[in-house]
Amino acid sequence: MNDREWLMNRRFAGMSLGLERVEALLERLGNPQLDFPSIHVAGTNGKGTLCAFLSSAAANSGLKVGLFTTPHLVMVEERVRVDGAVIAPSVFDENLATVREAAVAVGEELGEEPTFYECTFAIAMLTFSREGVDRAIIETGLGGAGDATCLVDADLCAITTIGLDHTEILGNTRVEIARAKAGIHRPGVPLVMLHPGNSEVLSAIGGIAGDDFYIHEGIEGDTDPWHIWYFFAASIATAMGWEMPSLDINWPGRSPNWTPPGFSSSSTFSAAHNDEGLRVTLDSITEPVVLLVGMSQKADLEQATSYLVSEMQHTNIFRHIVITQPATGRLPAADTTELAELLSSPRFDPPLIEPDPIQAIEIANLMAQQAGIGLAVMGSIYLIGDILKVSVAQSGEDIFEQLRVH
Repeated sequence: MNDREWLMNRRFAGMSLGLERVEALLERLGNPQLDFPSIHVAGTNGKGTLCAFLSSAAANSGLKVGLFTTPHLVMVEERVRVDGAVIAPSVFDENLATVREAAVAVGEELGEEPTFYECTFAIAMLTFSREGVDRAIIETGLGGAGDATCLVDADLCAITTIGLDHTEILGNTRVEIARAKAGIHRPGVPLVMLHPGNSEVLSAIGGIAGDDFYIHEGIEGDTDPWHIWYFFAASIATAMGWEMPSLDINWPGRSPNWTPPGFSSSSTFSAAHNDEGLRVTLDSITEPVVLLVGMSQKADLEQATSYLVSEMQHTNIFRHIVITQPATGRLPAADTTELAELLSSPRFDPPLIEPDPIQAIEIANLMAQQAGIGLAVMGSIYLIGDILKVSVAQSGEDIFEQLRVH
């Protein structure tokens, strides 16, 4: 079994919180995560976008910056970027070989090898150390004290939003999830959060962070998430003494007006995969569209799609609905029949089910063209990745340039 096969097999070992394995792994690697300062970002939605903007700001300031985000759309290398660019496969493989050797030794010592996530995090830390980055921007996985990313040397922590996602792990209420996310706080290290608009959430995080807690109020009346995360990053950049981030960074599946090669500008592609994210995306659609939806398995699919179902009841802009499923990703796809039943409950016409995401996008795009209306694709980030991978191959574009952030 080669190194890549070994790493991919780690995906099926499951997800397990706790720091014992990854602490032992990083120690065997010489604790590379301590070779540079980091900004550590948690939250339900927007944390990857905030990280991308912060990476841009650091690079604009002349710093060599590492960016660690999850999950990836197309290739595992994109979890690790230096100065906005995905690292080369040869660099990834070289560091993977080192991490595998250490991970196997940890497995022999503890009886359990580090998880896929922990190994990719270690690869990122080793890469950043070997590349000599001045600063790293680190996105948590689920967030909280048990997340591997809590081992970085953070001099600033940030929290974006608190929503009902990963409730099977983090808790059933926003207050419980807030407390879990606030686990990234270190005593004496500032923790800044976008104002949650909820006094209980505010109190929960303030109770953990104490005097280290700061609130970013945002701009009153601005509901555009792209602007919200840009100005949040800008305020952090100002506090760090950096230049401003670039507004036009490339963040596939999240950037406004972003489309894969070959799709018209009237198309909307959004990696919104929970109720909060879907709400923001759906509120931005004001013209008739054909809607394509595919999601990963959820603990409560009905809750995760509640706003989407509500929109089906109160608007007629969704002329046709196509249901599919992502072909890749660590989690199984949500059942297409269950998803179709949820979305069809308030409609007279049933959604079209096409499990193959590439066939589904072709059908939905053709429907939109024939009707002379737009196309909206949303759901799992893996669905966006499936479509991007094929569209890049068909267009002859460079996938690494498509995935460059800034």
